[in-house]
Amino acid sequence: MIDRTEVRIGCTSPLGTEWSVAGWLTVPEPAVRGELQILLHGGSYDHRYWDWPLDRETYSYVEYCRRSGHATLAIDRVGSGASSRPPGRLNTAAAQADALREIVTAARDGSLAGIAFERVVLVGHSFGSILAGLAASENGDVDAVVFTGHLGIDSGAMDDDPRSGILFHDVAEDPVVAHLCGLVDDGYLTLRSEARVPTFYVAENADERVLDVDEKIKGVMTLGEISDMGTAAEAWERIDVPVLALVGENDVMMFDSDIEVDTYQAVNRVKGKAPENFSFQVVPATGHNVNLHRNARSSYEHILRWLASLA
Repeated sequence: MIDRTEVRIGCTSPLGTEWSVAGWLTVPEPAVRGELQILLHGGSYDHRYWDWPLDRETYSYVEYCRRSGHATLAIDRVGSGASSRPPGRLNTAAAQADALREIVTAARDGSLAGIAFERVVLVGHSFGSILAGLAASENGDVDAVVFTGHLGIDSGAMDDDPRSGILFHDVAEDPVVAHLCGLVDDGYLTLRSEARVPTFYVAENADERVLDVDEKIKGVMTLGEISDMGTAAEAWERIDVPVLALVGENDVMMFDSDIEVDTYQAVNRVKGKAPENFSFQVVPATGHNVNLHRNARSSYEHILRWLASLA
């Protein structure tokens, strides 16, 4: 067993220099069918979205997987946490998808702590889901993809989305991430405090302590990621492995409030466009951050059941 061992993976940047990606590898003994889930957090988070530091029995997907015999690699995506922080405009979705190719290769060839995994699954949240879909379609090197906080189809994401200014502001304007000033350039943004609950949560199904921790440990989003987010989101059409899209019933980012009242209706709308490799699951009474609501374990259970159903 490998219990939350930090690993470092070198990845080539668009300029030919090396980026360093930090990851936390957890491998039960034995790991279910030699499979590794690479966990990709969303914007304004780091790997702790998947391994939440508060009440881990309820909110840590890493811990849930460990107890269920599933190996995970929770990474800090480039630009976040303990990974490299290149110029924000350079840190695009396309560049990160290229970096993921090298991480998947390391997972398969034994470069990660000497273990070679037979199967690799990308599990994303929000922007991490968009990145998972892009990497799966462009690299063709994974066995399955799980989207959370993202339907994949008709996501509404746009390149240089002007709506990002409603949710994010420059890191220099936010005291919570003031420690990053001087370490990152003006291409780095963070979530506005007042946007967190209405955008990410169903307040009555969220613990106040979780909301408090969420604000205190928040991370960044880059202008590079925003610049090609829409293009990256359209990659769903080219994914040729099984895909699960799991969203909260009340995820306001996933349904069109002009014509829909919840994501059940959004799923019904997109199913007609969905190829046969797509499956959908809606989690009741849950917002965008499916991991951080009181019923998080029901989401975890469904993901692992779906993975077990794959041939």
